[in-house]
Amino acid sequence: MITGAASGIGRACLSKFTEEGARVVASDIDREALDELSAEWATSGIAGSAVRGDVAERGDAERMVAHAVEHFGQLDVLVNSAGITPRTVDPTADFETRWEAVLRVNAKGTLLMSHAAVEAMRQTSGGAIVNIASIVSMVGYPTALPFSDGFNGYISSKGTVIQMTRDMGVRLAAEGIRVNAVCPGFVYTKLTENVTSDPAVHETMRNLHPLGRMAEAAEIANVVAFLASDEASFVVAAAWPVDGGYTAQ
Repeated sequence: MITGAASGIGRACLSKFTEEGARVVASDIDREALDELSAEWATSGIAGSAVRGDVAERGDAERMVAHAVEHFGQLDVLVNSAGITPRTVDPTADFETRWEAVLRVNAKGTLLMSHAAVEAMRQTSGGAIVNIASIVSMVGYPTALPFSDGFNGYISSKGTVIQMTRDMGVRLAAEGIRVNAVCPGFVYTKLTENVTSDPAVHETMRNLHPLGRMAEAAEIANVVAFLASDEASFVVAAAWPVDGGYTAQ
């Protein structure tokens, strides 16, 4: 099951998992995008199901996980990819409102989806949860970028995701449930379109990575798929930078 599956990293993860032959459940709040996805599956023969819901509503989170179990008998993998930034919140709102809105989706949504998924995984033989965090869960925004005034809720939310990953990973490992996180560098997605449209900002973002470029969403999805697979059977409670060297500087 992949949240935020209609676009960005979530959509790339969806493509990667289907390429690997997985039976997938796509979750998103965008009903129109999910309908388009279902139509694509109908013509391609992919074993998938789409379910709309708000990850930050406990009833929705539990219903979406139940949907996955009802359709495929069990839930083996959850990818928590649903997320927003302050740039996607009402720009007229004050800093506290924007902070709470971002924490609600990115942190609370990860919490509720994980809680519901763990209950389902306990009924079978365990599973894997992969949380999408960020490089800014590990470092602050550089002063060269105009993204934060020191009160950016995105950093707070992704830092929370890392600590949840560590605590869940340590506590759930004995039950056969592996929890890890991926920390992407700057990635070309809908969430970065409005900043990469500025040539100067775009160049700065590229140059902050030792590779000299930003990531494609598929590059993040490749690592997510690895962490969800049995090939990562001894990887637990880890935060994996997938950032072109950004955080090693």
